[in-house]
Amino acid sequence: MRFYYDKKERKAEIYQMYQEIFQDPESFARYYFEEIYPENQVFIGEESENIKGMIHLNPYRLKVNKKEFDLNYIVAVAVRKDCRRQGIMAAMLKRCLNDMAEAGQPFTYLMPANRAYYEPFDFVFIMDWNESKRKGEQGEQIGEIISAKKEEYQEISKYLKRFLSDYGVYTIPDEKYLMKTDKESKSSGGRLMTWKQNGKLKGVFAEGYEDNEIYVRLAFSEQPREMLCQLQRRYENKWIEISGGNLCKGEMTPKIMARITSLKKWETILHGKNEFCFEIYVEDPLILENQGAFRFEYKEHKMNIMKVPERKEIPRISIGDLTQVFFGYKAEYILKEHNYLQNIIPVGPVYISEEV
Repeated sequence: MRFYYDKKERKAEIYQMYQEIFQDPESFARYYFEEIYPENQVFIGEESENIKGMIHLNPYRLKVNKKEFDLNYIVAVAVRKDCRRQGIMAAMLKRCLNDMAEAGQPFTYLMPANRAYYEPFDFVFIMDWNESKRKGEQGEQIGEIISAKKEEYQEISKYLKRFLSDYGVYTIPDEKYLMKTDKESKSSGGRLMTWKQNGKLKGVFAEGYEDNEIYVRLAFSEQPREMLCQLQRRYENKWIEISGGNLCKGEMTPKIMARITSLKKWETILHGKNEFCFEIYVEDPLILENQGAFRFEYKEHKMNIMKVPERKEIPRISIGDLTQVFFGYKAEYILKEHNYLQNIIPVGPVYISEEV
């Protein structure tokens, strides 16, 4: 088996495998390969010149505790049916994770079809999606809902950042991101939309259509209750599925998993509640750079993470548990066992709403 990164020379074969396995609507697949594929990395497992496995690494710029990083969103992880259970995907993931560690990326993330596929690789959940379903209904029109114009993207970006700044980790909604969001929405019959009153921006959302249902994400407004009413009026008699945003509270569903790739890089991100120093043995069987005994020292508002000689009495922790602690996602049981980690200020909460 030969492993390598696609040089954008095998698009037709990758597209064929993608559709064979994921069976996306043709319009969405076309969008993906016209807009996402040219900028991403596709790691390939090949045998006898035939692609047997692939992993897509889609680049996004994220704000992480006031710092910005270009990170990989792992999607379209697949092995052909006749090649499964042969260790191909494990070998591919290990290579990709080590490449990200070498590039100094602090973590990578994904939306699992099945959490059981990724838990053996120390991926853990770091974010729940707030998902709600509402039925469209009649109502009084207030303002107007219209598609966003490119010349408004800078204003929309600033508007969204006002809400996203409440999160410690989020995808930066810059103009490039908004253009991509609009094109993705168009692939399912929707657009990036704005809600305005007297010409003033009062809300933003992205819509998509499927049969008799409407899918809404990135929905934020300074008047959330009123904007929700306007959405229900817009989609009268249709079911509206709203993911994230601030319009309404719904069911919290675990959705985004992540994994530390470069532990050392976290010293540029983390802060402490007060000064501290402790040593811990980190277990990471996939990325040897992260495995071993480390000293965590926070002094004069600066974190230092350095490898130290191993000692028997040093407590041990998995890289997955450490990921949960760093993001502050349901880590209470871990902190109870490793109480010295309580001085680390987690970077969460997290807001990631894109699916690819």
